[in-house]
Amino acid sequence: MIFLLSRSHTSTAAAALVGTLVGLAVVCLYFGAGLLIAGWSVSEFLTHITVDTIGYFLGMIVLVIAFVGLPIAIFLRFDLIAPLVLLVVVILGWLIVGAVQGILSFQTTFGLALYAAYLSPIALILYAIFGGSEYLFRTKKSSQ
Repeated sequence: MIFLLSRSHTSTAAAALVGTLVGLAVVCLYFGAGLLIAGWSVSEFLTHITVDTIGYFLGMIVLVIAFVGLPIAIFLRFDLIAPLVLLVVVILGWLIVGAVQGILSFQTTFGLALYAAYLSPIALILYAIFGGSEYLFRTKKSSQ
């Protein structure tokens, strides 16, 4: 008989809410820092906005929220640390890539974050692989 992992005391709704809020906070910090540090122009952005760009931005926002919020929600709900560790490794990896190539500055950090957002579906797949592996390892270990 297979025993499931004991869930933490955090409910699924609360874990999802915290993960989503952290993801939204990251998006808001990105846009706020872009306006304050990188000198983004809201009026210039609004002159070039189309239906396609709105869809693109909404899709990227959803990917970033999933990229950041999912490992946090999984950790809070199931106490799985592999996706959370992978999130930290990916973020540090992008910063190290920028530093090694000598392009790491406040302005290029926004570009690196955009590349990370583009590649976030790969990270989501890795979350499933590593989180699922940790889950299976723990269930086999607890059933023995």
